[in-house]
Amino acid sequence: MTGDENTDVNGVVTDDSDTNDLDTNDLDTNDSDTNDLDTTRSPRHLSRRTVLTATAGIGITGLSGCLTLSPKVSVSGIGNSDVFRKVSVSEPWASGRVVASVSFTSTATTNLGVRGLTVIGSSGTEFDTAAVQSGQSKKSIFLPIGKSTLSAVDFDGETVDSVEVTVRGNKIL
Repeated sequence: MTGDENTDVNGVVTDDSDTNDLDTNDLDTNDSDTNDLDTTRSPRHLSRRTVLTATAGIGITGLSGCLTLSPKVSVSGIGNSDVFRKVSVSEPWASGRVVASVSFTSTATTNLGVRGLTVIGSSGTEFDTAAVQSGQSKKSIFLPIGKSTLSAVDFDGETVDSVEVTVRGNKIL
């Protein structure tokens, strides 16, 4: 034994005599891949600025024309409705849609048998639906920005009542 040997936990002796020796002939000082300041980057490395810029660009593109500040809802026909008492929004901004709180009259879910809400967008397609329980007085549902129809349906899916809803606000982007 020369003193450079180590014994591991299994009793195996290893020779570590050349692990700490530094041969200056092995160093290539002209190697451009080696830099103490590590200013070179691999092709896969992205800077934080690049990632944040790309994320912001994608976010703005994705929301382009769809971000609405201070959305407000107006409802046509609610004064004559046997089902709907009030429709309101409380979000400070919306991105293509807003959560609305729909309040029912006292007889909507009991006597009239309302069991669901359906929102039909201005294109004529279903935008959102929500189930309603007997005795329930409020329900949250998504409304699109712009015009839509809010309908209350009974057990059989038949329309009990409908109102026209418009969500407006300050569009940005």
